[in-house]
Amino acid sequence: MMPRWLLITCGLLVAALGFYVIVGEQFSGTSADSVINAQVLILRAPIDGQMTLSVHELGARVGEKEHLASLTDPRPDDTRLIDLKHTATQFTIELQRLKDRAAALEMARSKYQTQADTYLAGRVRQIEARIAEVTSAMEGAQSKLRESGAAFQRSSALGRSGFQSQADVSRARSSFEVGTQDVQATQERIRYLSVELEAAKQGTFLGDATNDAPYSQQRIQEMGLQLAEVAADLEERTNRIASLRKQIDEEQIRLGRFTEARIDAPVPGILWEIMAGSGEYVHKSQDVLRIVDCTSTVVTASVRESVYNRLIVGDTAQFRLLSNAQTYQGTVARLAGSGAQSIYRNLAIGPSEEHLKRFDVTLLVPALNADAALSCAVGRTGRVTFSAGPLQFWRRWLAEIGLI
Repeated sequence: MMPRWLLITCGLLVAALGFYVIVGEQFSGTSADSVINAQVLILRAPIDGQMTLSVHELGARVGEKEHLASLTDPRPDDTRLIDLKHTATQFTIELQRLKDRAAALEMARSKYQTQADTYLAGRVRQIEARIAEVTSAMEGAQSKLRESGAAFQRSSALGRSGFQSQADVSRARSSFEVGTQDVQATQERIRYLSVELEAAKQGTFLGDATNDAPYSQQRIQEMGLQLAEVAADLEERTNRIASLRKQIDEEQIRLGRFTEARIDAPVPGILWEIMAGSGEYVHKSQDVLRIVDCTSTVVTASVRESVYNRLIVGDTAQFRLLSNAQTYQGTVARLAGSGAQSIYRNLAIGPSEEHLKRFDVTLLVPALNADAALSCAVGRTGRVTFSAGPLQFWRRWLAEIGLI
C-alpha cells in the first residue's frame, strides 16, 4: 500500500498536468476547423452556338490548355460579308466598263490620229505645191520685169533723142513699175506660204478659213482628256476593289472566329460544374463550365476571436490533415474576420454556418501545391496551429512511430 500522502501528491501532479495540457492547448492558437480550398474559374461561351462537351465527368482532372468543349454556330451573321461581296461585284463590273470605255477611246483616237496624219501630209503637200506654183509665177514675173525694164530703157533713150513721144516713155515706165510690184508680190506670197508650211509641219494650220488644228486633231485632244479622266476613275475603282477584298478577307476571318470556337482549360484543375450540356445552344458570355484552379490551393480556417486578434498577415502556422499526422508549414495570407461569406463566392468550398460565426483566416501552404496528391485535394479537412502547444511534441512522436 502506498502512503496516503504519496497518492494525494500523484493525484495533484496528474491534475496539474491535465490542467496544463488543456490550458496550453487552448492558448496554443488552434483552428476550430480548416479545409483545403482553391479558386474556381468560370468559363464562358466566346460565341453563340451549339455546345459539344469533350469532358463529361464531374471531378475529372484536366490539364492546362486541355480541350473541354466546342461551339458551332449554324446560323452565323454573315450580312456584312454578303454586303461587302455585293459591293465588290458592283465595283468590278464598273471597273470592266471603264476598261472597255478606255479601249474604245484608244481605238477612236487611233483612227482620228490616222486621219490627222493623213490631213497633215496632204496639207503640207498642198502648201508645197502652192509654193511651187507661186515660185513659177515669180519666175514669169521676173522675166516680164526684165523685158519691161529693157523696153523702159530703150524708150527713155529714144525720148531723150526725140525719136519717141513722152506718152510712150510713160507707158514703158508704168509697165516696168507694175512688173517690179508683181515680183515683190510673188516674193511675199512665197514667204507667206513658207511660214504656213513650217507651221503645218508642226501641226498648226494657218489661214483665214481654218482653225489652228483640224477637226481630227481637236477630237484627239478631247479624247486625251477623256482618257485621263477614265484612267483616274480606273485607279480609284482599283483601289476601292483592293480595299474591299481586304475587308472581305478580314470579315471571313472574323466570321470564322464567330462560327466555330473551342473552350480550353486555362490552368490545370478539376471539372467542378457543368452548367450547359452537349447539344445545348448557348449565348455569348453565358457561363458554361466551372473548374477548380489547382495552382491556387489555399487553406481556409476559422478561429476564436482571441486567437484572431493575435494574428497578423505573414505569421507562420502549421496545417495538419486529419487523415495523417504530417504537418505542412504555411503563412497567414488573409484575415477576413467574421461573417466572411462574400469572399467565398469564387472558392470551391463554401463556409458553414458555424464557420461564419467565428473569424476567417486564409493560409498559403506551398508544400500542398508541391505535393501531387494534395495539390488539388479540395475539401480535405484538417487543423491549423498558429503556435506550438504542450501536445505538439507527442503528436509528432506518435506520427513518427505510426500510431496516428
